[in-house]
Amino acid sequence: MMRCVGFEREEAAEEWARNKLKLEGKPEFFRAMAAVDKDENFVCVVVFTNFTSRNVDVNIAMETKKMRPKGTIIMFNDVFSFVFDKLHIKRVTGLTAGKNAKARNIIEHFGFKLEGIMREALPNDDLHVYGFLADEYNNHAWRRG
Repeated sequence: MMRCVGFEREEAAEEWARNKLKLEGKPEFFRAMAAVDKDENFVCVVVFTNFTSRNVDVNIAMETKKMRPKGTIIMFNDVFSFVFDKLHIKRVTGLTAGKNAKARNIIEHFGFKLEGIMREALPNDDLHVYGFLADEYNNHAWRRG
């Protein structure tokens, strides 16, 4: 069983995601939305950074073996209704390592579109740039009506 806890435990959620994704440095400003399992352990954390009036960047860290379809859909709606319905941002940018096929599959499953590849942007890897637009969210099969 997974439940979305929203912005509760935000500092701990961001740290968990940063460690899981092996990211260095803490962003100056962020918001972190999380889901936990029955033991209150994080199973999914979405960290929002680099806010502008039109875009926000996301990093998604998850324990894929603990994610369940219904919980994933609930988390999807909570995350993107926050971005598109509350903040009225037009797009979300997601970045992932080129060699991380699992992450690329997940972000594409959420509806993100590959927009470009930054060659050799990471040590020993390329960086894939993805975008997800408000209109794509509004027409997504998972969106709550």
